[in-house]
Amino acid sequence: MLPETHAAERGHAFYPPAAQADAIPPLYGTQDTPTADKVLHLHYFVRDCDWWIAELDPERGLAFGYACLNGDDTCAEWGYIDLTELEAIFQPAHVQTDEQGRPARILPRLIIERDLHWTPARVADIALPGWRATA
Repeated sequence: MLPETHAAERGHAFYPPAAQADAIPPLYGTQDTPTADKVLHLHYFVRDCDWWIAELDPERGLAFGYACLNGDDTCAEWGYIDLTELEAIFQPAHVQTDEQGRPARILPRLIIERDLHWTPARVADIALPGWRATA
């Protein structure tokens, strides 16, 4: 089991339970599967960033899947995702100040969540953003 550095702030486990992780193909396990037929087993999100997981090495926290960052569907793509790096991202809510130390804006908390309501589904059955989703 990989360590979780922000479980208390998140309020739930970042990594899936063992039974769920065991059901996800290992890395390269779907390389011969047409993209439309790949199953996305997990979904992670924060603000307008999303990561969907098709393959997983639970020992190393390395995954293969599809990512859309900052809502930029023209750059959304398939690739490797280091879940340990995503899990470590945390910034508490705080007030950003200007050069004179005056409050300038409020920055909300930043933490990546595992979608606890996600149901595994084929790529063809999901409206993934971007032209590379089923390319």
